[in-house]
Amino acid sequence: MFETKLNLLHFQFFSSSQTGLCYRNKGVLRLDVQLETVLSSLPVILLTATQIMHSFMSVKTSIRNNFAQLLFQMKLTAPERRGYGCLSIATFHRVLPKAERKSYPFPGLVVTPEELDIFLTYFTKYFDCGTLATQHNRFLRNDISTHPLLALTFDDGQYDNFTNARPVLARHNVKASFFVPVSAVEKQELLWHDQLGFAVLRLLDQAEGGRDQLKVILSGLGLSASSSHNMINHIARAAKNLTLEARLKLVEMLIDVSGMIHAPEYARLMTFDEISKLAKDGHEIGSHSMTHCLMTECDDSALAYEVTHSRQVLQERLGITIETFCYPNGNSDARTANAVAQAGYRRAVSTTWGCNGKNSDSFILRRYDMTAKRVQDSNGKFSPALLALRMSGFYPGLG
Repeated sequence: MFETKLNLLHFQFFSSSQTGLCYRNKGVLRLDVQLETVLSSLPVILLTATQIMHSFMSVKTSIRNNFAQLLFQMKLTAPERRGYGCLSIATFHRVLPKAERKSYPFPGLVVTPEELDIFLTYFTKYFDCGTLATQHNRFLRNDISTHPLLALTFDDGQYDNFTNARPVLARHNVKASFFVPVSAVEKQELLWHDQLGFAVLRLLDQAEGGRDQLKVILSGLGLSASSSHNMINHIARAAKNLTLEARLKLVEMLIDVSGMIHAPEYARLMTFDEISKLAKDGHEIGSHSMTHCLMTECDDSALAYEVTHSRQVLQERLGITIETFCYPNGNSDARTANAVAQAGYRRAVSTTWGCNGKNSDSFILRRYDMTAKRVQDSNGKFSPALLALRMSGFYPGLG
């Protein structure tokens, strides 16, 4: 093995008496490499490098999994230890069957009903679960519980939350908070990132010209069309850095060029009638703004519309008090937090990872975003130890 690899490079050294390339009297050493041999061996070299990298990642994953298991067995990451005296908030987005997840542009935002069931089995075993309003009030009152407090939240008001998440929650007898983008529900219009995602997906699926058209549109707005591990995610992230006007223009152009008329039925948002049924079940309904805009880019007038008007509409349509706000994309600052407080809300959640202690700001509460793949072991099975590690504050780069 080593002899074969060493023979990939053949070095010829010439003395100063030869017609040569090595001049010792000048202190210069030059190497004549047989390029043809090296070039012909490149596929072998690349394959070997890939295998080494794969082996390295497998070892790294194995070490992480074993480390998580050890900490879990020693109860160092146990929720009752790491979560005691804190308010934890778990975040979900879409809940779709596997087949629909495969056709959705942002599969990382999806858990299947089976995966949600596994998450809830874990949470109800180790936490005292409920809506954010209930759990936050208990936390502020210092209510004593045998398990640490955890709130369950679902962002974006998607139809699949009603059809797929609702029965799983009922089976576990737990309540959750659902955050609604009001204008999108009124118009039954996909959120901008879903419109973008389905349009890009349609262009990428076109046999001829789709990818080229995509590049032209992106370059016109100064965005890169370079291949990414996940191009749709790459474009959506880049679009968030555009101005509101440019972002909406991008979505409009992508829809027009792709010929996308309707998204799949599963992708729609809930209706107010469906949202009302969730409220009657005992779940909390919160505002996710009017238009799912990035709050920090709003002027004062637009901010009032997004925060105050969305609360008014929800209260009028549902006949309930709306206490909780969820910042779209997690974008918030002191100005937006103050606007939420002034509008009459009692709390607001961000997308910043972590739990909430006694000194946490009620209007910038942290959450844990639940992604099934990140808590699976080497065999693709749910790992309680990995989830405990990720929520413990010990996991590098989190919390």
